[in-house]
Amino acid sequence: MVVSILGHPRVSSFLRKTRIWCNYIHFSELYQVLPNYFEEDFWNQCLKECIEWEAGKNPLWKLVSFYDPEYPKSLKEIYDPPLVIACSGNVQLLQSPMVAIVGTRKSSPVSLSATEELVRLLSTNKSLSIVSGMALGIDRRAFLSALDWNVPVVGVLGTTLGMEYPPGNRDLYKRIKENPNQLLLTEFLLKTEPAKWTFPKRNRVISGLADRVYIMESGRKSGTISTAYSAMEQNREIYVFDHPKQFDNEGGRLLIRQGALRLFGETETEIEEVNVIEMSYDEWRKKRTIPSGLGRDGGLGRKFTL
Repeated sequence: MVVSILGHPRVSSFLRKTRIWCNYIHFSELYQVLPNYFEEDFWNQCLKECIEWEAGKNPLWKLVSFYDPEYPKSLKEIYDPPLVIACSGNVQLLQSPMVAIVGTRKSSPVSLSATEELVRLLSTNKSLSIVSGMALGIDRRAFLSALDWNVPVVGVLGTTLGMEYPPGNRDLYKRIKENPNQLLLTEFLLKTEPAKWTFPKRNRVISGLADRVYIMESGRKSGTISTAYSAMEQNREIYVFDHPKQFDNEGGRLLIRQGALRLFGETETEIEEVNVIEMSYDEWRKKRTIPSGLGRDGGLGRKFTL
């Protein structure tokens, strides 16, 4: 049987529309009837492409289908789970409890500092893994902090496995691949370039894997909001970090107004007393200044409680 046929774009599109996969308990049963739904030449072409892909893929990659015991139970709960995922690393992490930490690529120093502190607090739970999207900004800081605290990470890609995107995270990819207790996964099997449509699909997998989703900073129009709305549809708990020194957390504040929980703790300095200086991300990049009220390390002046 060719498991990767479940990840062929044309076949998976058909399965998502018809949902016939819900009628079967074992992959072997679905595999036997699938050819009946396609023209013979078309099916044989798809099968040929998948056979060639499996033959040429990295032998260390493992394919996990919806019907396998290794498939994460939390991901089975969502409406449109990927029917097969390609994994590189410790597949056993798919059975561990996970929390997602996500946020904007154009993250402010206070949000990056908050992300580090959140990961430090989460590291006390030795069975927990952190899932995110391998993007720059919050995703990157969450994973680097997790690796520093020996917390397992699960990176969900919006591209084919083996494509290190974005290039600015190549050092992070290297650290993950060198650590035997980390995992990279994707539902995109055949060659898939990064595109606007691939990342919303990735985002619903991130939230689908997690029990809780932490939004560290988000504009109103962003991929982070896409993850949050997926989490809402999947009935996940959502926590939002909000601070007056963030560049743009309009999306995060919108989520709070819609019922998301606020991630906060006891403040050492009252927020009202902080001299807030409005500064965009681009301005901060040019000036590299630390807004008043923050330490040189971007410290929050705030202690978290979870």
